[in-house]
Amino acid sequence: MAKARSAAVTQAKLNMIIYGEPFTGKSTLAMQLAYFKRPDGKPFRVLYLDPESGSIDDYLESLEQNGVQLANIYIVYTQSLGEVRQYIAKVKNNEDFYELDDDGNETNTMVVDADGLPFRADAIVVDGATILNLTTKQGLVEFSKKRNKVKADKDGLIGDARLVKIEGDLMASGVHCITTAREADEKEQIKLPDGTTSSVSTGRKIPDGFKGMDYNAKTVIRTFMDKETGQICAFINKDRTGIHKANDIIEDPTLLDWQS
Repeated sequence: MAKARSAAVTQAKLNMIIYGEPFTGKSTLAMQLAYFKRPDGKPFRVLYLDPESGSIDDYLESLEQNGVQLANIYIVYTQSLGEVRQYIAKVKNNEDFYELDDDGNETNTMVVDADGLPFRADAIVVDGATILNLTTKQGLVEFSKKRNKVKADKDGLIGDARLVKIEGDLMASGVHCITTAREADEKEQIKLPDGTTSSVSTGRKIPDGFKGMDYNAKTVIRTFMDKETGQICAFINKDRTGIHKANDIIEDPTLLDWQS
C-alpha cells in the first residue's frame, strides 16, 4: 500500500554507520545522541542495543557528569538479531517497554524516562553489528542474559539478503539511528592466468558487518587514530545530509555537528 505525506511535514532523520578499529571512539561518538535535543527542548531518549555486552558501561559516568539523565537511556544487552529486530519494532509501533528480571523475563514494571513518562526512543543505537552478524551466522540466538521474552525471527537468521534487513528495520523505525561496526579489508576476486580465482585486498577499509549494510545509510564514517599525534579522527565516506563532504577528514569528531 502506498504511503504519502506533505514535504512540509517531512523531518530528516540521521541514518548513520560508524566503523573502525577497536578503541577509535565509535561508541563514544554514537552515544553523543544523548546530548541531542528534541524540538521542544527536552533531551533525546536513546534505545541502546548492545551486542558487545558492556561497550557502553564505561561511558555512563561521563555522560551523567555532563548532565545526561541516565533514565533517558535504555540499554538492552543481546547478541540475537531476532531480539534486536523485536526492540526496533517496539519503537516503530510505539509500544511500552518493560523492565527485565535477572533471567531476562519481562516484569510488570514499565520503563519510564527521566520525566516519569513511558519510555519512547527518539534514537536507536545498534553498537556492534560485527558481533551481531557473527553470532547470527553461527546461529547463536540465545546469548543474551538480559533479553526480552520473545522468539527469534528465524527468517532473519539465514542469508545476507535477510541479514541486511536490520537496516531496513532501522530506517522504518521513524527515529534517528546509528549502527557501529568494526572495520575489515575490502576484498575483490581476480582471475588468475591458470583460470582460477583469488581474493585480494583492495587496500580500502569497509564496515565489518552485514553485507551491504552501508548502502542505504545517509552517512558513513570511518574512525581511526592518527599514528603520529594519537588524535582520534573521522574519515567521511559519504554524508547525504550535507554537513560534511565526502573524503573530508575531521579531527576530534563530534556528533553534535548533525544536531541541526
